[in-house]
Amino acid sequence: MIAHDASAKWIRNAADERAFERGCRFDEDAAHFAVQWIERYCRLYEGESAGEPLTLRDWQLDATLRIFGWIRWSERWNRWVRRFRQASIWIAKKNKKSPTLAAWGLYLLCGDGEQGQKVFLAAKDGKQAREIAGKHAIEMVQSSPELRAECSINLSCMRITHEPTRSIMQPLSSSNSRTQQSKEGLNGCILIDETHIVDREFVNRISRAGISRSEPIHIEVSTAGNNPDGYGFERFKYAQAVESGTIIDDELLTAIYAAPQDLSDEALAADPLKFGRMANPAFGHTVEPDEFLRDYERSRSSVDRLAEFKMYRLNVWQRASNPWLSQDTWNAGLSCFTESDCEGLDCWAGLDLSLTRDMSAFALAFRDEELVKLLVYFWLPQSRAEDLRDKASYTQWAEEGHLRLIPGDTIDHNYLKPQLAELIERFRPVELVYDKKFAEQLTADLEDETGVDRIEFAQTPLLYTTACGDFERFLLEGRIKHNGNLVLSWQAGHVCLDRNPKTNLCRPVKPKTGGDHLTIDGIAAAVMATSRAVKGDGVSAYDSGESLSL
Repeated sequence: MIAHDASAKWIRNAADERAFERGCRFDEDAAHFAVQWIERYCRLYEGESAGEPLTLRDWQLDATLRIFGWIRWSERWNRWVRRFRQASIWIAKKNKKSPTLAAWGLYLLCGDGEQGQKVFLAAKDGKQAREIAGKHAIEMVQSSPELRAECSINLSCMRITHEPTRSIMQPLSSSNSRTQQSKEGLNGCILIDETHIVDREFVNRISRAGISRSEPIHIEVSTAGNNPDGYGFERFKYAQAVESGTIIDDELLTAIYAAPQDLSDEALAADPLKFGRMANPAFGHTVEPDEFLRDYERSRSSVDRLAEFKMYRLNVWQRASNPWLSQDTWNAGLSCFTESDCEGLDCWAGLDLSLTRDMSAFALAFRDEELVKLLVYFWLPQSRAEDLRDKASYTQWAEEGHLRLIPGDTIDHNYLKPQLAELIERFRPVELVYDKKFAEQLTADLEDETGVDRIEFAQTPLLYTTACGDFERFLLEGRIKHNGNLVLSWQAGHVCLDRNPKTNLCRPVKPKTGGDHLTIDGIAAAVMATSRAVKGDGVSAYDSGESLSL
């Protein structure tokens, strides 16, 4: 008999409330059986606690009870089955994610009682998947006399077989392209470690594993990442929506331990321990407050280190692994001004032109007393926007006026030229700064048609170091303002600096991970234009007949 009041006390969010109203119940016997099984048979294998039973605490205990305790009545199977078919758990590093995932896998393999069960431990690459199976699941089996007596281990493929039920557990990676097709036929439970770096295509292939079984489960446990266009961030946002009740999904368990996603550097500095507790339910035992504070003090010395600290220790999503520009600083530069507000101001133009399918950008840096105001225009081929619709919101940006789509498959310079000429005639820049690589002919034509003086911006680390330094300094001083163009802000969030450690020279580059679609041309054009606006004397070439030189 399942007690009604026992179910009520396990309601944690809007999804639980709705599931309870629809007849789902909490089976305390089933929940505690899973916990007792794990704590009896799963043993730790490393550190001072090696050989001791795994004791589930805080989030581990809560998630285990909820995953295996909530049930629903199934007309198809004519019995009570587990309510949750998926779990999305987001938690900071050093909270014992991997051993917990391995313990859940062993319970599904050996303790759940299903004959011929298949449990797949999935990750981005084979090494990571084997880390879970080899360093945790296999070692747990070998450290437990009871499990060792019932399980056989094939070390060559890292497979564990539970002989009494003929169930298997083995690693599975998204990077093995040779077995991509075979992943579509998987039938069992999927446990994914570090969802933030797993490929969307891989997950799509394995997403229906176990649909023919009565109680399959797909569990994802991860920290935040630095690719907000990937599958991981998509799942994080989905979990947030389910937890809040915005999206109805009674079969998804959500548990998000994180500091506010809009956490500012100033708020964090005022009380780092407060936000540390939000993202680390193991705070005070597994996660030591003193160690956490030391890590924070070391990390706050640079933008990229602080971004990594927020991502790994506070579960706050970032836009690049080593971002150049602080999101707080960039957001502080948002200002409400229009194109009309900029007419008549001295300005300098920067052009970053692509050759075929990439984005092209034209930036205007206006001097308004001590401020530099940025207007940036973007173009992208229509087919490219459609091909990348699952990676970035190009179509939406175009509909809202932040991006212009060019018909066809490539950047047509003849299509761009009249639009650029119109902008030049309207704002009359002092100079047009450009990258010679692709824009030599187009800028020459624009110079002939409009009279604008063009200045080549040599793509050298020395020149870029000075230009980036000026741009960053003005931004930190609050003297660079932008009007909230979503494409520009998107690029500002992931642009990185490639810095030579010997010479300290640098240049803006795309992030090394996340995909080639993470372009930075708008920032590059803005840096070029701002570098001239910072040094310019405000005398228009249209008025003086002279040009400034680098």
